[in-house]
Amino acid sequence: MKRIISLVVVAALGFYVLWPAWSGYVIRNAVQARDPAGLAAKVDFDQVQASLRPVVTGRVEEGFERYQSQLGGAGGLILGQLKKDAVPKIVDASLKTMLTPDMIIRIAAEAGSIKESLDRIMREQIGLDVPQGGGGTEVGGQPPAGGGLGGLLGKVLKSPPAKAPAAEPAPGQPAPGTPKGRSYSLSNVKSFAFNGPLSFRLGVAKDPAAADPDVTVEMSFTGGDWKVTGLVPRT
Repeated sequence: MKRIISLVVVAALGFYVLWPAWSGYVIRNAVQARDPAGLAAKVDFDQVQASLRPVVTGRVEEGFERYQSQLGGAGGLILGQLKKDAVPKIVDASLKTMLTPDMIIRIAAEAGSIKESLDRIMREQIGLDVPQGGGGTEVGGQPPAGGGLGGLLGKVLKSPPAKAPAAEPAPGQPAPGTPKGRSYSLSNVKSFAFNGPLSFRLGVAKDPAAADPDVTVEMSFTGGDWKVTGLVPRT
């Protein structure tokens, strides 16, 4: 009986501790080595997209409301009517553009919080793949932003000038202005909690000296491996 219990304990230790720790080690090495293929093998991007959708949707809706209030009058009313159809398209395009192995590596390498990095990348990249729809729709007698939905996006996400972001590094190269050899270790993990029998959450901060995490990372056993299945930036 004791032998059986010992085997169960060893098996549980391997499944819930050693295996996820190995996945975390592979992810950490892929980020530091700027290895998109290595990172992609340990991230379920479909599930991560689902976890980020509420955050991105909120960001886009805030932009719509801000721009709508600036337009006022008939323009604001028309933009409000466009919002229902436009927001899902913008969110889909933003997730497709932002959520790639290269972008995750960039976010990990940049200075500042996860939220700041996401906001910068949204402003830079999000409009590139937004479908150009409603080119003939006018807001207050003027085209929404000179180019249908893709142009409207620039207005919606417009924000006060911020510190210029570093150029996106090529795989295997350090990000400009980023401390060379930025590393991650257990000191970057700020919290841990089980989220179910096959899932747990880690609070992770870029700065190991930070008291609070920048992002909650969900890891789950899926597809025969422990992978990242969720990312929720701290708001």
